[in-house]
Amino acid sequence: MSKQKPKKPKSTQLGLDQPPTLPGTQPNESSGDEEDPPNRALLAAITALRGEMTKIKDDICENLERRIERVYNDLRAEIVTTNNIAQVSITNLEAKSQTLQAKVTDIEEATTAHSDSISQLEQQVANLSVREGSEATKPRDFIANLLKDTLSLDEAPLIDRAHRTLRQRPNPSDPPRPFVIRLHYYHVLEDILRKAAAMRNLQYQGKSISIFPDYPPSVAKRRAQFNRARQLLRNQPGVRYGLLYPARFLVTHNGSQSSFTDPQKAEEYAARLTTTTTIPTPSGSTGRS
Repeated sequence: MSKQKPKKPKSTQLGLDQPPTLPGTQPNESSGDEEDPPNRALLAAITALRGEMTKIKDDICENLERRIERVYNDLRAEIVTTNNIAQVSITNLEAKSQTLQAKVTDIEEATTAHSDSISQLEQQVANLSVREGSEATKPRDFIANLLKDTLSLDEAPLIDRAHRTLRQRPNPSDPPRPFVIRLHYYHVLEDILRKAAAMRNLQYQGKSISIFPDYPPSVAKRRAQFNRARQLLRNQPGVRYGLLYPARFLVTHNGSQSSFTDPQKAEEYAARLTTTTTIPTPSGSTGRS
């Protein structure tokens, strides 16, 4: 008998190299669908990193919010403090401004009264319209007693020097030369000028006298150019005026103040003021001083 060769397994015949099945195991038909272990580890790491980044972002935002709130509160407190300091400063400035305005008003009134007593002989310290020779040989004593009696002073002022102006003696029919005097104390000079301005019409033994401050001739000439404007404004209701040194004409009408260095513009303004009730500040004025 001829021997028959053993048959090979079917799988072998089909040319499939399948691994042998171990005892107690089942072939894994779905092993090709599962992810590889390295990929799973990478996905887990990415997920963890994403969570960490989210936490870091939340921490940064929270810190920024706290810092912004702290800076905001600090700035707000500083603004409140600065505002309080500024308000106190403004209040102090307003109080000082009111005090200064009151002083300016007093000066204006004094200047107006003083300006009314000044006329054509402003360059002399004293212009006393009394007969030539009345002073005899003691002009200082004569003027001291004259001032004491005329101005009702407590005592005769101390005079360093007194003499008639140095020009030719006038004829008997002409006005006398004015006196020029030098007072020993400056505050006495101020008192005399203030009282003379307040009393206006001064009389000595039935004769009119006038007292004026002394100015250089050039200044006196410039100031005399405003005489016409002063005459127009004299006795006008609601009007105060005066001359500031050296020659600036100051006018206050119903609280509105104007100043002039041009005599012609001052006269035009004064002329309009005598015929109208309300006068706007003219273009030629220099504004409030």
